[in-house]
Amino acid sequence: MKIGDLYHVIHLTEDRAPLDAWFDEVFLPRRGFMDANYYDGEQRDASLVTVADAVVEVLAPARFAPGWDAMPIGRFFTRFGRHWHSIAWYVDDVGEAYDHLRSHGLRVIFPGGAADDDTRPSGGTPIFTHPKETLTQLQFTWRRPVHGADDFAARAGRDIDPRYLPGWSSAWWAEHHPLGVERLAYLTIVTSDLDQARTVYVDVLGGELLRESTSSLTATDDLFVKVGAQTVVQLSRPHDAPSLARTDLDAWGNMLHAVAFQVRDLDAAERHLRDKGVGVVARDEHTLLADPADTFGAPYRFTTGA
Repeated sequence: MKIGDLYHVIHLTEDRAPLDAWFDEVFLPRRGFMDANYYDGEQRDASLVTVADAVVEVLAPARFAPGWDAMPIGRFFTRFGRHWHSIAWYVDDVGEAYDHLRSHGLRVIFPGGAADDDTRPSGGTPIFTHPKETLTQLQFTWRRPVHGADDFAARAGRDIDPRYLPGWSSAWWAEHHPLGVERLAYLTIVTSDLDQARTVYVDVLGGELLRESTSSLTATDDLFVKVGAQTVVQLSRPHDAPSLARTDLDAWGNMLHAVAFQVRDLDAAERHLRDKGVGVVARDEHTLLADPADTFGAPYRFTTGA
């Protein structure tokens, strides 16, 4: 199973428009990938926003639609509320990913929440894991190729990841935006069982264990694993001391907890966040933890560390 680049990470909220506006205010993302897109098949409302080398899906259940709370996104929101939801990666062959996951005894879920029926997917059909088996839900999807400027113009930018367009550069956010984002640093999953986490992300997904460490700032024991082409996943077991990670694990169990962006200057990043009404609950020399109360319930981190 060959995992490529990160497709997106999902930030779920109750109403897409306010979170979209918050991203514009705090990050000034690149838009035009997918904006204010309602999909009746999943009864969801979503946008894709690009910040440096990362894409975040701003996602909300379509609460105006009858039966929204019976759909997978609606069920998640009803249980967890505002939170990070899942991680999606590009793969060259979704069928190959399906075979690999099934060979390791993992369930595969199809769009709309349909359970695996032994039908091998093909083409552009995305697949999903069961969050209880992979600590958070994972999506694997095929990336539509870009065939040049004419193809892009003909489709008016729909469904084309801007990071693969000719001339794309993520450097603008580091060089010109006051937050100074250089890249996505890592995605944090909290877990009570680091051995299970290592098995899933190293043995099953083929990730590379980069390092093990302990953080007094986040009060966690951590494994940093490179998954796919460039995504670093931090697998974190919280200490017994009070922390955002401990609170999340105690409330919800294993799940995607936080997203960290690498910035050029931590003091400048903190000034920008505070100017935009985002408080800081803790920081050290290299990393700050934004207040989830000011970031639509999802913990964000900003770091100058590697």
